[in-house]
Amino acid sequence: MRKLGVALLFCALAGCSAGTDIPVAEKAVARFHTMLDAGQNAQIYQESASEMKNAGPEDKLTTLLAAVHRKLGPVKKAEQRGWNDAINPGGHFVTLHYATTYAQGDAAETFVYKIAGEKAELVGYNINSNALIIN
Repeated sequence: MRKLGVALLFCALAGCSAGTDIPVAEKAVARFHTMLDAGQNAQIYQESASEMKNAGPEDKLTTLLAAVHRKLGPVKKAEQRGWNDAINPGGHFVTLHYATTYAQGDAAETFVYKIAGEKAELVGYNINSNALIIN
């Protein structure tokens, strides 16, 4: 019981607000999938956080996203399978893990968003799917 009290105190002191942060990030994932299906890859990059932009040039991400959509097709279903809400000196970050069904295959996706109030900016995106390699 004491450990729970310490954890709750830590969350209160750190500004832990998973109850509001997770839905903000989930909406951002839904928007990402809508934009991916619409071929708005450059807009995904433009709306990303500076950390994402500093990781590589626009053409690298847009080429990856175009390949994902070309090989996997449109999103049919996306289910959140886990999350992490963390605050560190670099900012406030929410990581969401998804099991996503695309028209041509399944994928495990990880999204990292930087949270500022009701705004979520993409910091990282990872996708694993056999259909990306086999097809």
